[in-house]
Amino acid sequence: MQLTLPLRSAVAAPDTSGAPGADVVAPASVRFIRHRKARRYIVRVLDDGTVRVTLPWRGSKREAQAFVEKSAAWIAGQRRRVAARPATAIADAAGRRREASKELPAELLRLAARHGITVSRVSIRNQRSRWGACSSTGSITLNWRLILVPGFVREYVMVHELMHRRELNHSPRFWRHVAAACPHYDEARRWLRTEGQRLFTGGETC
Repeated sequence: MQLTLPLRSAVAAPDTSGAPGADVVAPASVRFIRHRKARRYIVRVLDDGTVRVTLPWRGSKREAQAFVEKSAAWIAGQRRRVAARPATAIADAAGRRREASKELPAELLRLAARHGITVSRVSIRNQRSRWGACSSTGSITLNWRLILVPGFVREYVMVHELMHRRELNHSPRFWRHVAAACPHYDEARRWLRTEGQRLFTGGETC
């Protein structure tokens, strides 16, 4: 989950702090990251409880920090949700990762060929909070846990990353590309926000 704040609008941010002093975000648990394509401040709580703050390239770290402080109660609530989420144990995680490394690249390349998209490289990784990523050079990274999700969800994630080869952003045009290639993408996104997150917090059993 994430909160966003438009660039240079920290003073207009909604007051999400609840009772004054009720929640405090420890500086050590906050990571600030600048991104050239970011248009607003984004606060996101990762599955390990870390707070990741994305700043526009010319954004102010002071404004970003103020946004974090205003969002302290929201951040605390997200952390409680993560902690309370029932864990999904992954049996034979090592075996499933090997399976993912073998099957996911081939599946992605088949989708790429279907949509006439060129991919320079496919990597399978153990990402902590992301399902996939696409670089400007056409390299796509997929989370091995995609081998565990329903087929329609896996297809959406792959299509999402492939459409970044046409639009390396999340503009309305990008989402039109996604919708045209994957009509059930809304349902898949809902699944990822609910059931999918449990795969990041569950323990792995061999």
